[in-house]
Amino acid sequence: MTAETFAIATPSYAVDLQRCILLCASIDRYVSGHRMHYLLVEDRDAALFRHLEGPKRRIIIESQLLPSWLTSWPDPLSFGRRRVWTGAGALARRVPPLRGWHAQQLRKLALPLLVGEDVLLFADSDVIFLKPFDLARLSDGAGTRMFRAPGAVHAGMVEHVRWHETAAAMLGRPAPSLPAADYITHLVSWRGDNVRALIAHIEAVSGRHWIASVAADRCFSEYMIYGRFIETVLGVEASGHVFDEADLARSFWSHDDIAAGGLNSLEEQLAGGQVAVGVQSFLGEPIERLRLIFEAMSVARA
Repeated sequence: MTAETFAIATPSYAVDLQRCILLCASIDRYVSGHRMHYLLVEDRDAALFRHLEGPKRRIIIESQLLPSWLTSWPDPLSFGRRRVWTGAGALARRVPPLRGWHAQQLRKLALPLLVGEDVLLFADSDVIFLKPFDLARLSDGAGTRMFRAPGAVHAGMVEHVRWHETAAAMLGRPAPSLPAADYITHLVSWRGDNVRALIAHIEAVSGRHWIASVAADRCFSEYMIYGRFIETVLGVEASGHVFDEADLARSFWSHDDIAAGGLNSLEEQLAGGQVAVGVQSFLGEPIERLRLIFEAMSVARA
């Protein structure tokens, strides 16, 4: 049997450069078993990230992943401070103007069309690895680990419910009853062959280019789309996955999470099997503080 290959993928952009640098440092210190770490960035940001390239890290620019009819422009509504992904071709395909977080999700979905690793682990720029982790741990004889938290999405989680609904619609499946499963976390593993099958399925259902179908409703989640595809179209056994509700990362989604746990005691907060933390960038935690915590923990572990 041929050994499976693994890669890490990180969509990022200029504002998150320093967080991405810290993520890369933590991967270089603690992570093994991967053939490549892909940084997925907008063309105009590539020069800022180029110094991070090396034997096991490669920049992939957006124009290699997304069609020419979907490109970014200065947003006139923000006087050019923000970007918007649109164009005449996108509007002709009934794709509304998109934001950067939409483009980052589309880059993730497009990546397996360009690269050939069997398993992809997605780690956004706000992730920091704190313990040794071999990506080979993602797969065993039973299959590749896939995060799934059963019954975690309830009616009060309006955005999550909408993500479920849009995913079900583009897959041609009914929306799940509530409470429903959640597939969203800071470290998510996909199988490349499943993503290619997902894209083919979306195009067969919609009769449209997969990006036009996915982005027709701006309220979408790439992790929810993949999770619903595995669960309701392929079936978990045929997908090569095994569901796992244990989280590889300790996630800080809100200021309340930080206040409850405190960032200075990160290692104490990692549950069994957790190897990283994810501190949402929009929380505004100073990157200098995160870097000092990482370096202090690395020294203590040495």
